[in-house]
Amino acid sequence: MTIQELIDYCEKNSIPLDTHIALTSKDDYMLTEDDISLGIPYFGNCHDGSKYEQKHYPRDEDGDIDYDNAPKFLMLYAKG
Repeated sequence: MTIQELIDYCEKNSIPLDTHIALTSKDDYMLTEDDISLGIPYFGNCHDGSKYEQKHYPRDEDGDIDYDNAPKFLMLYAKG
């Protein structure tokens, strides 16, 4: 997939171009349109993802991260 194809996908699906991107991959595979979705990522052991959650995710009334209202990411899955 090219950058232009990714932009076209976002425009076709009304996904704003300032949407954050989350990448998942276990190996080097090509990304295709059927490997893209909009959703809330699970960062697991991703240190930078956890830092992003702490800084940007909304909080509930107890000050805990409100995962139910977390921002959506453009999820890119590279599958083999």
